[in-house]
Amino acid sequence: MGGVHRLFEDRVRETPDAVAIATEDAPITYAELDRRANGLARRLLAAGLRTGETAAVVGDRRADVVVAILAALKAGGAYAVIDPDQPMGELGRLLAAGRARVVVTNGNLVPRVDDGTGRPVVGVDAVGADSADPPDAPVGSRAAVLFTSGATGPRRPVEVGHARLRAAYAAWAEVFELGPADRHLVTAAPDVPAFTGGWFRALCSGGTLVLPGRRRAGTTVLDTEPATVDAVLDEYPTDSLRLVAVGGERLTVADQDRLRRRLPPDARVLNVYGTAEVAGCGTWFEADQSASQEQAPERISLLGRPFPGCAVALAEGEIMLTPPDGGYSVPTGDLGQLRDDGLLEFRGRQANRTTVRGRTVDPYEAEAVLAAQPEIRDAVIGSAEGELVAYVVPRGEDPVRLAAVRDHLHGVVPEPDVPDRVVNLAAFPRDRAGRVARRLLPLPPSAATPRRSGKGGGQMTSADWSFAWRGFLTFVSLPAAIVLTAVFWPGSTDLTAVPQPWATLFGGLYIVEILAFAVGVGFLLFGRQPMLRQGRSPVLTTLAHLGSSGCWCRGGRRTTPTASRRRTTGPSRRRSSIPST
Repeated sequence: MGGVHRLFEDRVRETPDAVAIATEDAPITYAELDRRANGLARRLLAAGLRTGETAAVVGDRRADVVVAILAALKAGGAYAVIDPDQPMGELGRLLAAGRARVVVTNGNLVPRVDDGTGRPVVGVDAVGADSADPPDAPVGSRAAVLFTSGATGPRRPVEVGHARLRAAYAAWAEVFELGPADRHLVTAAPDVPAFTGGWFRALCSGGTLVLPGRRRAGTTVLDTEPATVDAVLDEYPTDSLRLVAVGGERLTVADQDRLRRRLPPDARVLNVYGTAEVAGCGTWFEADQSASQEQAPERISLLGRPFPGCAVALAEGEIMLTPPDGGYSVPTGDLGQLRDDGLLEFRGRQANRTTVRGRTVDPYEAEAVLAAQPEIRDAVIGSAEGELVAYVVPRGEDPVRLAAVRDHLHGVVPEPDVPDRVVNLAAFPRDRAGRVARRLLPLPPSAATPRRSGKGGGQMTSADWSFAWRGFLTFVSLPAAIVLTAVFWPGSTDLTAVPQPWATLFGGLYIVEILAFAVGVGFLLFGRQPMLRQGRSPVLTTLAHLGSSGCWCRGGRRTTPTASRRRTTGPSRRRSSIPST
């Protein structure tokens, strides 16, 4: 069958002068894009890229990223797109995780990707390096290394082969009804798996890949996620759209109906579902798949039916996807339900479950109910300090009150599943794929004000008492440090025999030490929850938390007895500890 880039090369031979990429500057034709990719592929081979190895693409211009992707494939390698605008440590981790043999980047980014490992760096924007002839390189089994979104932890690599991408393209072409007249606007970032599906569908069908910018007129296919679809439709003309494919995050049946009313009468709105392991080709839902009217469309998210060649199964409620090229079923970590009409319904994610007061809570039902309320734009539920917290984004300027949240959920979900607190946010933090990054949600304010319990008056919750008790311990640690120092090291803080100005300096040192001890105690009591929000291993986080707290506490106690021994061994020894002037 050959590599997936052969589909692109077929389009080059058929329509070399057609526009492949519509940019803010001059458009790039299929022939020009092919020449640039051929030249870069030869430079990758010269840099040492061998069949099946990974070429990491780190670029800040999308057109160059597409050139580099095609070049890596033409050279017989696999590509892995990495975002350059991230911390250096994370960039280096992803390069190592993707097993990058060569890095392709823009000239201005060379200092960021040159990490001293000796990994060759090839510039994508070299002048005069185009080639009309493709390199004679064998095709490996690996086509791409896609990185997961990182919503629940560090992003991890997923290897995808040529056979899987070609099978996915055949499924997409059938469902999306792809053709050379289509202009595809893909809003996903290049390092997100959805971008692979976007450029692949556009350039392998002979269409035009429209890059984000001002020139979006005439777009026929919009590939986006729920967090951005409304903004795109608000800003740009919709009269030419025939298809809107939305993936990444949950899209309700009511959302689909609302989007369809904003488009031309014959336009289609698809809810697309698939993980990186299946190249994003899993299931799709369109309104006409359901023969009946949904009872609560604002609370139901239908994932529909599998793409051609794919299959869906449930294992103890978890959605299992069979890739379009066959093979083993892939666990998704998502929960679903197969309805009597054969449609797959989304029922939340395993990673979103939380344990509060010894009970495992699945927040999906409560989140769906809250997000369906007219005064709430979106809602997620998490846990903090032993309580359930509802994070909401209000539609208006007025904040959503806890009493309203409890009223909405009363009688709908079990009482233990009703949140104890509510946090209003202007917007949710999101990962690269547009999903809510729950681990980045802020901790709720632990104010000592009473919280509402049930529908009645206010009373102190367990979290309030816990916060007050820890605050009290932190406060008493200051006098405790002074008292314990005097008990275990008698006379260690006596400065009567120390002349000025050294007595004042030593006194300041004691104050700093005692404050450091108090900071260590405070971090020990309050620091673990914020550290857990970073998404690292709970065991390593606990060890780092205890180690950091111990360093602060030891730093506040270690130097005092040492100074005391120097001052109490006699006048001559005491004078010798004071620098000579």
